[in-house]
Amino acid sequence: MQPLPEVGDLVRDTATGRVGFYVGNVSGNVPGGVSGRCLIRPVHGGAEWEAEPADVQPATPLRELRARAAEINARSRRGLS
Repeated sequence: MQPLPEVGDLVRDTATGRVGFYVGNVSGNVPGGVSGRCLIRPVHGGAEWEAEPADVQPATPLRELRARAAEINARSRRGLS
C-alpha cells in the first residue's frame, strides 16, 4: 500500500478519473477517529468527494500543470489573485 499524500497535493482518483487536491482523511466512528477514506477537493472548487486510499494516486506532472493553470485562471476570472 502506498503512503497517503500530503494535504494540498494534487491527486487523481483512479476510480472516477477525477483530479483534485487531497484534503485529508474522513473522520468517522471507527477506532482512531479516521475512517480510512480520503477526502479530495475539486480543482475548480465545489463539493469534496471521498475516495478509497487504494484509488488515490499522485497526479502526473502534466495533469498537475493543467490543474494548477486552471485554478489560477478560475481565480483570475473571479477577481482573486
